Amino acid sequence: MRTRTLPLTFFLSILAILLVAPVSMAAAVTVTTGASSYAPGETITVSGTTIASTDVTLSLLNPNDQLVDITYVTSGADGSYSATFVIPTSMPSGQWIMGTYTVKAFVSGTTATTTVTIQQTIAVTGTVVDSTGAALSGATVTIGTASATTAADGTFTVGLSAAGSYNMTVTKTNYYTYTATVTAAVGTTSAGTITLASLEDTIADLQTQISTLNTQITSMNTTITSMQSTITSLQSSITSMQSTITSLQTISTLVSSLQTTTTALQTSVTSLQTSVTALQATVAQLPAFYALAFVGIIIAVIAVILVYRKIAK
Repeated sequence: MRTRTLPLTFFLSILAILLVAPVSMAAAVTVTTGASSYAPGETITVSGTTIASTDVTLSLLNPNDQLVDITYVTSGADGSYSATFVIPTSMPSGQWIMGTYTVKAFVSGTTATTTVTIQQTIAVTGTVVDSTGAALSGATVTIGTASATTAADGTFTVGLSAAGSYNMTVTKTNYYTYTATVTAAVGTTSAGTITLASLEDTIADLQTQISTLNTQITSMNTTITSMQSTITSLQSSITSMQSTITSLQTISTLVSSLQTTTTALQTSVTSLQTSVTALQATVAQLPAFYALAFVGIIIAVIAVILVYRKIAK
């Protein structure tokens, strides 16, 4: 039997195929974006994989297939790479327009693509906390017909289809429902920090209030008892004052009677003073009267003597 000898070129061809094939397979590239939709002013995040330590060209094309941005990165030791594209805050701006964009990743003749939409975003954000200020996760935030659930840090983002005024409710088991009105504008509107009061906190607060009211009632009862004692004392004082007033009225009657008596006495004294004055006048005339009587007596004696002598003759 004759043995066929393969030429050396055959083995070299096989070796070349084995060496080139892995390189061609490793040149595959993937590309993804952090989100499917972005708004003006936001940043598009791009990531993917390819062979390790390889240059990757990333380009962003607008809806008209026009290049709006391009960047170059080198993949890491594990073949992964990432890059970003910053969207202008105001659009349209140059080639930047609203619509669907194409993201291309190019590596050694291999291209991978994905799409992303740039459109105006209308969203409401905020944070939900409890009465102590701790973040509440798992709370449901509903704005209009759209809703979202708070994350571990209590934050939420609710996307809306149009700007305007909406009713907002925040609910969570064992917590009171929060309601408010929020006005959403184009872009992102912050609802701020929303505090939910728990049923346990409310019960504890009510118990504290009841305890405080009981203390106040006890204090009021003490005050009422003291007031009743004071009223009783005042009533006793009023009774004593009434008795004193009655006594004063009696004294007033006596004083009035004394005043009448005093008036009568004053009249009598006045009369006596008049009589005394008359007596004083009379007494003042007595010496002259006595003198005249004495003269009269002498004259009478003389007359008697003369009569007697005349008779004696």
